[in-house]
Amino acid sequence: MLTEEVLVQKFITVVKERCAKVGELLQYCHVELVNSYWGCPPKLIQHFVVYYPNMLFASINDNKDVFRGVAQDLGICQAVCINATRIIRDPASRLKEKNPILWLELQWVAVPTKKGNWGNWHLDQDLPHSD
Repeated sequence: MLTEEVLVQKFITVVKERCAKVGELLQYCHVELVNSYWGCPPKLIQHFVVYYPNMLFASINDNKDVFRGVAQDLGICQAVCINATRIIRDPASRLKEKNPILWLELQWVAVPTKKGNWGNWHLDQDLPHSD
């Protein structure tokens, strides 16, 4: 069985191969594979989570079908896109206490630095949007 890190790398690689512009967006996102169990007896359900900055909301939302298609082709149930900016700014969120490593990763995604981890933030404007 492939490890979670390998599956995430495969997901990113396939997205880049299928749609280069959408693949470029992933450099500004945090992608992870989440395992959950559902039902009785419990059945493993895996899905990719793409945490994205608020600035890329329109592009990610317009292209979520690409992520879902790639996930299904890799044998993963679903791909879910979540706004990282909203999570870290939510005063009711307990993510910082429950999963501090993920919270720090989302800080990196959601908050641009002066030197710019969003050097190409204009990518959002360059992508075609479905209206």
